[in-house]
Amino acid sequence: MRLILILLLLAPSSICVAQINTFYVQPIQTDLNYASVQDSHLVVRNTTTNLNKLFLFIGGTGSNTKGYQTISNFAGNLGYDVINISYPNTVAAASLANSSDSMVFNKYRQEVCYGTALSPDVTVDTLNCIYTRTVKLINYLNSTYPTQNWNQYLINPTTLDWSRIAIGGHSQGGGHACYFAKLNDVERVLMFSSPNDYSNYFSNAANWLRTSGITAMNKHFAYLNLLDEVVQFNKQLINLEGLGLHPLYDTTHVDITSTPYNNSHCLYTTQTPGIAILYHNTTTKFSLINNSVWTYMLTSTITTSLNEVKNKCVISVYPNPTSSIITIYSDDDFFDEKYNVQNTTGQIILTGKSSNTHFLNIDFATFDNGIYFVTIGKKTVKIIKT
Repeated sequence: MRLILILLLLAPSSICVAQINTFYVQPIQTDLNYASVQDSHLVVRNTTTNLNKLFLFIGGTGSNTKGYQTISNFAGNLGYDVINISYPNTVAAASLANSSDSMVFNKYRQEVCYGTALSPDVTVDTLNCIYTRTVKLINYLNSTYPTQNWNQYLINPTTLDWSRIAIGGHSQGGGHACYFAKLNDVERVLMFSSPNDYSNYFSNAANWLRTSGITAMNKHFAYLNLLDEVVQFNKQLINLEGLGLHPLYDTTHVDITSTPYNNSHCLYTTQTPGIAILYHNTTTKFSLINNSVWTYMLTSTITTSLNEVKNKCVISVYPNPTSSIITIYSDDDFFDEKYNVQNTTGQIILTGKSSNTHFLNIDFATFDNGIYFVTIGKKTVKIIKT
């Protein structure tokens, strides 16, 4: 009888595991230029159901991908293709909190995510940045498993198709996920115990958090622990206010609320950690509460909040990419509104004032090739200069 009971208890887990294929890929398998000894990428694929969506997960400081196998397998069981990416993660975002450089977090995120040599606090080249590692892994998976359609997550061999990618991460990784969502229109972004880019020196959220981004706020989800001992909850909440997620969405205590959690995107728990686990880490560990929260964050329908509807307008840009002049059109009035052009580090490189009611023309001919952001009023658009 005891043996039968044990088998019954194990059966649901065995069924879940049976429908996913979990394996590891060393970075050097994707490109011989990587070091031979590095943490491997974790890949999960559902062999029964497929949503044709990728969940790109980024771990926290000092972590390895195996430490996030539970949440990776969970997303796989929901039908996601999952990449839990290995990357240089030895420097914590919170360690920069006392810097007098107002752009310190911007430089840090840009270098780790894209390999742009800007930060004195990290050394990450283009090959080892998160973006390149992800692209190379997807190309490897596509060539190794040609029937699995991994190339659906690429526009071309060097460009991710963010519209099919839900990006998430824990701690440092959650901040990287949010940073990618600032620069690209992702399917959704999930931040676990993050973002942690709070400046003690300026008593404010990081500059990049307070800068308008590409991904709509209704695609952002944050899951925090009220008792977080790495970055205090009140500082994390200030970061979400800088981002614009709160108070657009009210904070909701998931321990005492049932899904769909009042349709909130600012979720928190007070779950107690187990032995040798921090409160900071509880948001990505197995529990019945977390399983419900993760399902909600990964599968809930993206709807527009009432506040976003009030602020919504039609805006278009052409041509984009551009080699010279771009035209921005809006059904809102532009006349006499100030605008600025920023590069990916948040540096303002051009300012001006619109002279037309609905159209704004800006000449990018003298700018270096790359990505720029034009902000006029409360509207921000991404421009690609070629």
